Amino acid sequence: MIYFDNNATTPVYKEVADIIYEYMTKKFANPNSIHKLGIIANDELFNSREKISKLLKTNNNEIYFTSGATESINTALKGIAYANKNYGKHILSTEAEHSATINTLNNLKQNGYEIEYLKIDKYGAVIIEDLKNKIREDTILVTLLAANNEIGTLNSIEEISKIIKEKNKNTYFHVDCVQVVGKIDFDLKKYNCDLASFSAHKFHGPKGVGILYKKEKTRIFPLIHGGSQERGIRGGTQNLSGIVGTSIAIKKSFENLKEIDKIEKMRNYIAEELKKIDADIITPLNNSVPNTLAVTFDNIRSDIIINALSEKNIYVSTSAACSSKGASGSRVMKSLGYSEKKSKEIIRISLSYLNTYEEAEIFVKIIKNIKNSLKFTN
Repeated sequence: MIYFDNNATTPVYKEVADIIYEYMTKKFANPNSIHKLGIIANDELFNSREKISKLLKTNNNEIYFTSGATESINTALKGIAYANKNYGKHILSTEAEHSATINTLNNLKQNGYEIEYLKIDKYGAVIIEDLKNKIREDTILVTLLAANNEIGTLNSIEEISKIIKEKNKNTYFHVDCVQVVGKIDFDLKKYNCDLASFSAHKFHGPKGVGILYKKEKTRIFPLIHGGSQERGIRGGTQNLSGIVGTSIAIKKSFENLKEIDKIEKMRNYIAEELKKIDADIITPLNNSVPNTLAVTFDNIRSDIIINALSEKNIYVSTSAACSSKGASGSRVMKSLGYSEKKSKEIIRISLSYLNTYEEAEIFVKIIKNIKNSLKFTN
């Protein structure tokens, strides 16, 4: 099997799976219980939060655990909107965001908030001048991707943050950091954002665990009410085994940044080889996360190639996993100005540290054969 769909989800590191099993079967106490086992579990929860906060260069009281990035994004966006509606209802974003953001913004729009979309270039990066022009006195939030999940484009987050705070110091800034862990060397302090969202299963951790970074003085309204867990921001018993596993996965992913050049060379090799069979390279190779490559082949729907690859036990995707089963094409591609037809031709190849150059060579050979066979059948 060759798995090149790591932006959708990643295989869990073995040591992560082992520790999760141990905590599910032997160290399973509720961290909110007051007996001895509960106290030990709570200590492990604290230690995991501490490890993650150090890696992200934040304080441990600024890290909150959720069920995934979708919940983190909902909490950040709705939490800011509800807590600050007396100051304004204007929110800025782009149409190239992940569906978790777009659909949350659509919900806020239905509830009286003004959602305005920034201009982006042909790769999905925010046009800085448009950002400067659109921030208003009543702009309560700007929410943007650090890296586009479909084509990998990087936004200039540090520059964007500086502009936001210069234009309106009261405007909050949320960054979707789901696709950057283990792919680029980023720093939340330098990002100077107020909130950031992460998902463990994107960096070889378990599904069902998300991280929300919230700067200490940032006011948000909690969405999930229950007990006093997560300092009142998110009620419900914490997924201790998953959180412990996440703390190991994120540490290992930061350590593996030393191998990112290998991944980028592999990605660029695939890009050069696919150009030889007339692929259009959508990803900006000089400004993207190094593991991601989005391509199209003229007049060949992506699902045809993906199904043919799947028959060979090679796995890539059409677009974001949350929307790839739809028949309407890539929403992100359309937001970049591509036609309906072209939006149905996108293939996303996303690599990880577990992939090898040999796999890349096999992939290239097989996709060339598939493309060649399609040429004679069309």
